[in-house]
Amino acid sequence: MAYLTKKQEREQFLTEFLRRLREAPPGARVYMRVGEVFKDADVVSIDELRAAREAALVRDDDDGKEEDTSR
Repeated sequence: MAYLTKKQEREQFLTEFLRRLREAPPGARVYMRVGEVFKDADVVSIDELRAAREAALVRDDDDGKEEDTSR
């Protein structure tokens, strides 16, 4: 019996999940038991992620340099 690494388990899970999604009729829900496949994955708040991206965009946009608009 071969043991899979966490990365291999995740890839196998995602492959199976995507296969089930493709085979499901439109609008149907697809359920799969996750188990411990993503147990050690980092959990990030989507609101914190959006705020960080917006802050980065503002910093990049406001660098104090004149923009070349001649193009």
